[in-house]
Amino acid sequence: MDLFIASNRQLPIRYYVNEAIWIRRGGCTKHPQLTLPFFVEVEIKSTHNLQTITEYIFEFQRQYTQTEIEILIIKDTSIFANMQEMLMNNILTNHVITIQKL
Repeated sequence: MDLFIASNRQLPIRYYVNEAIWIRRGGCTKHPQLTLPFFVEVEIKSTHNLQTITEYIFEFQRQYTQTEIEILIIKDTSIFANMQEMLMNNILTNHVITIQKL
């Protein structure tokens, strides 16, 4: 797993076959850093497709007036830097995003 996304609302599963990104329900492994009840595991074959992950998050946020999201980066530090840059520059009002590196 490359990263986890947790939220205070149910997150949709997605499979982006062309981009080689799989967003699926979290397994039985629960990290103490994730304090929100709903989470998905994200597997990324290429870090060049991180924009797809940010679009997934923004699409999710547009469905609600308020969300809280925690992102836990497991593997690559370049994913952490890129996700932080892409998400923090575009935060919507009433939406909270926290990004952590494991």
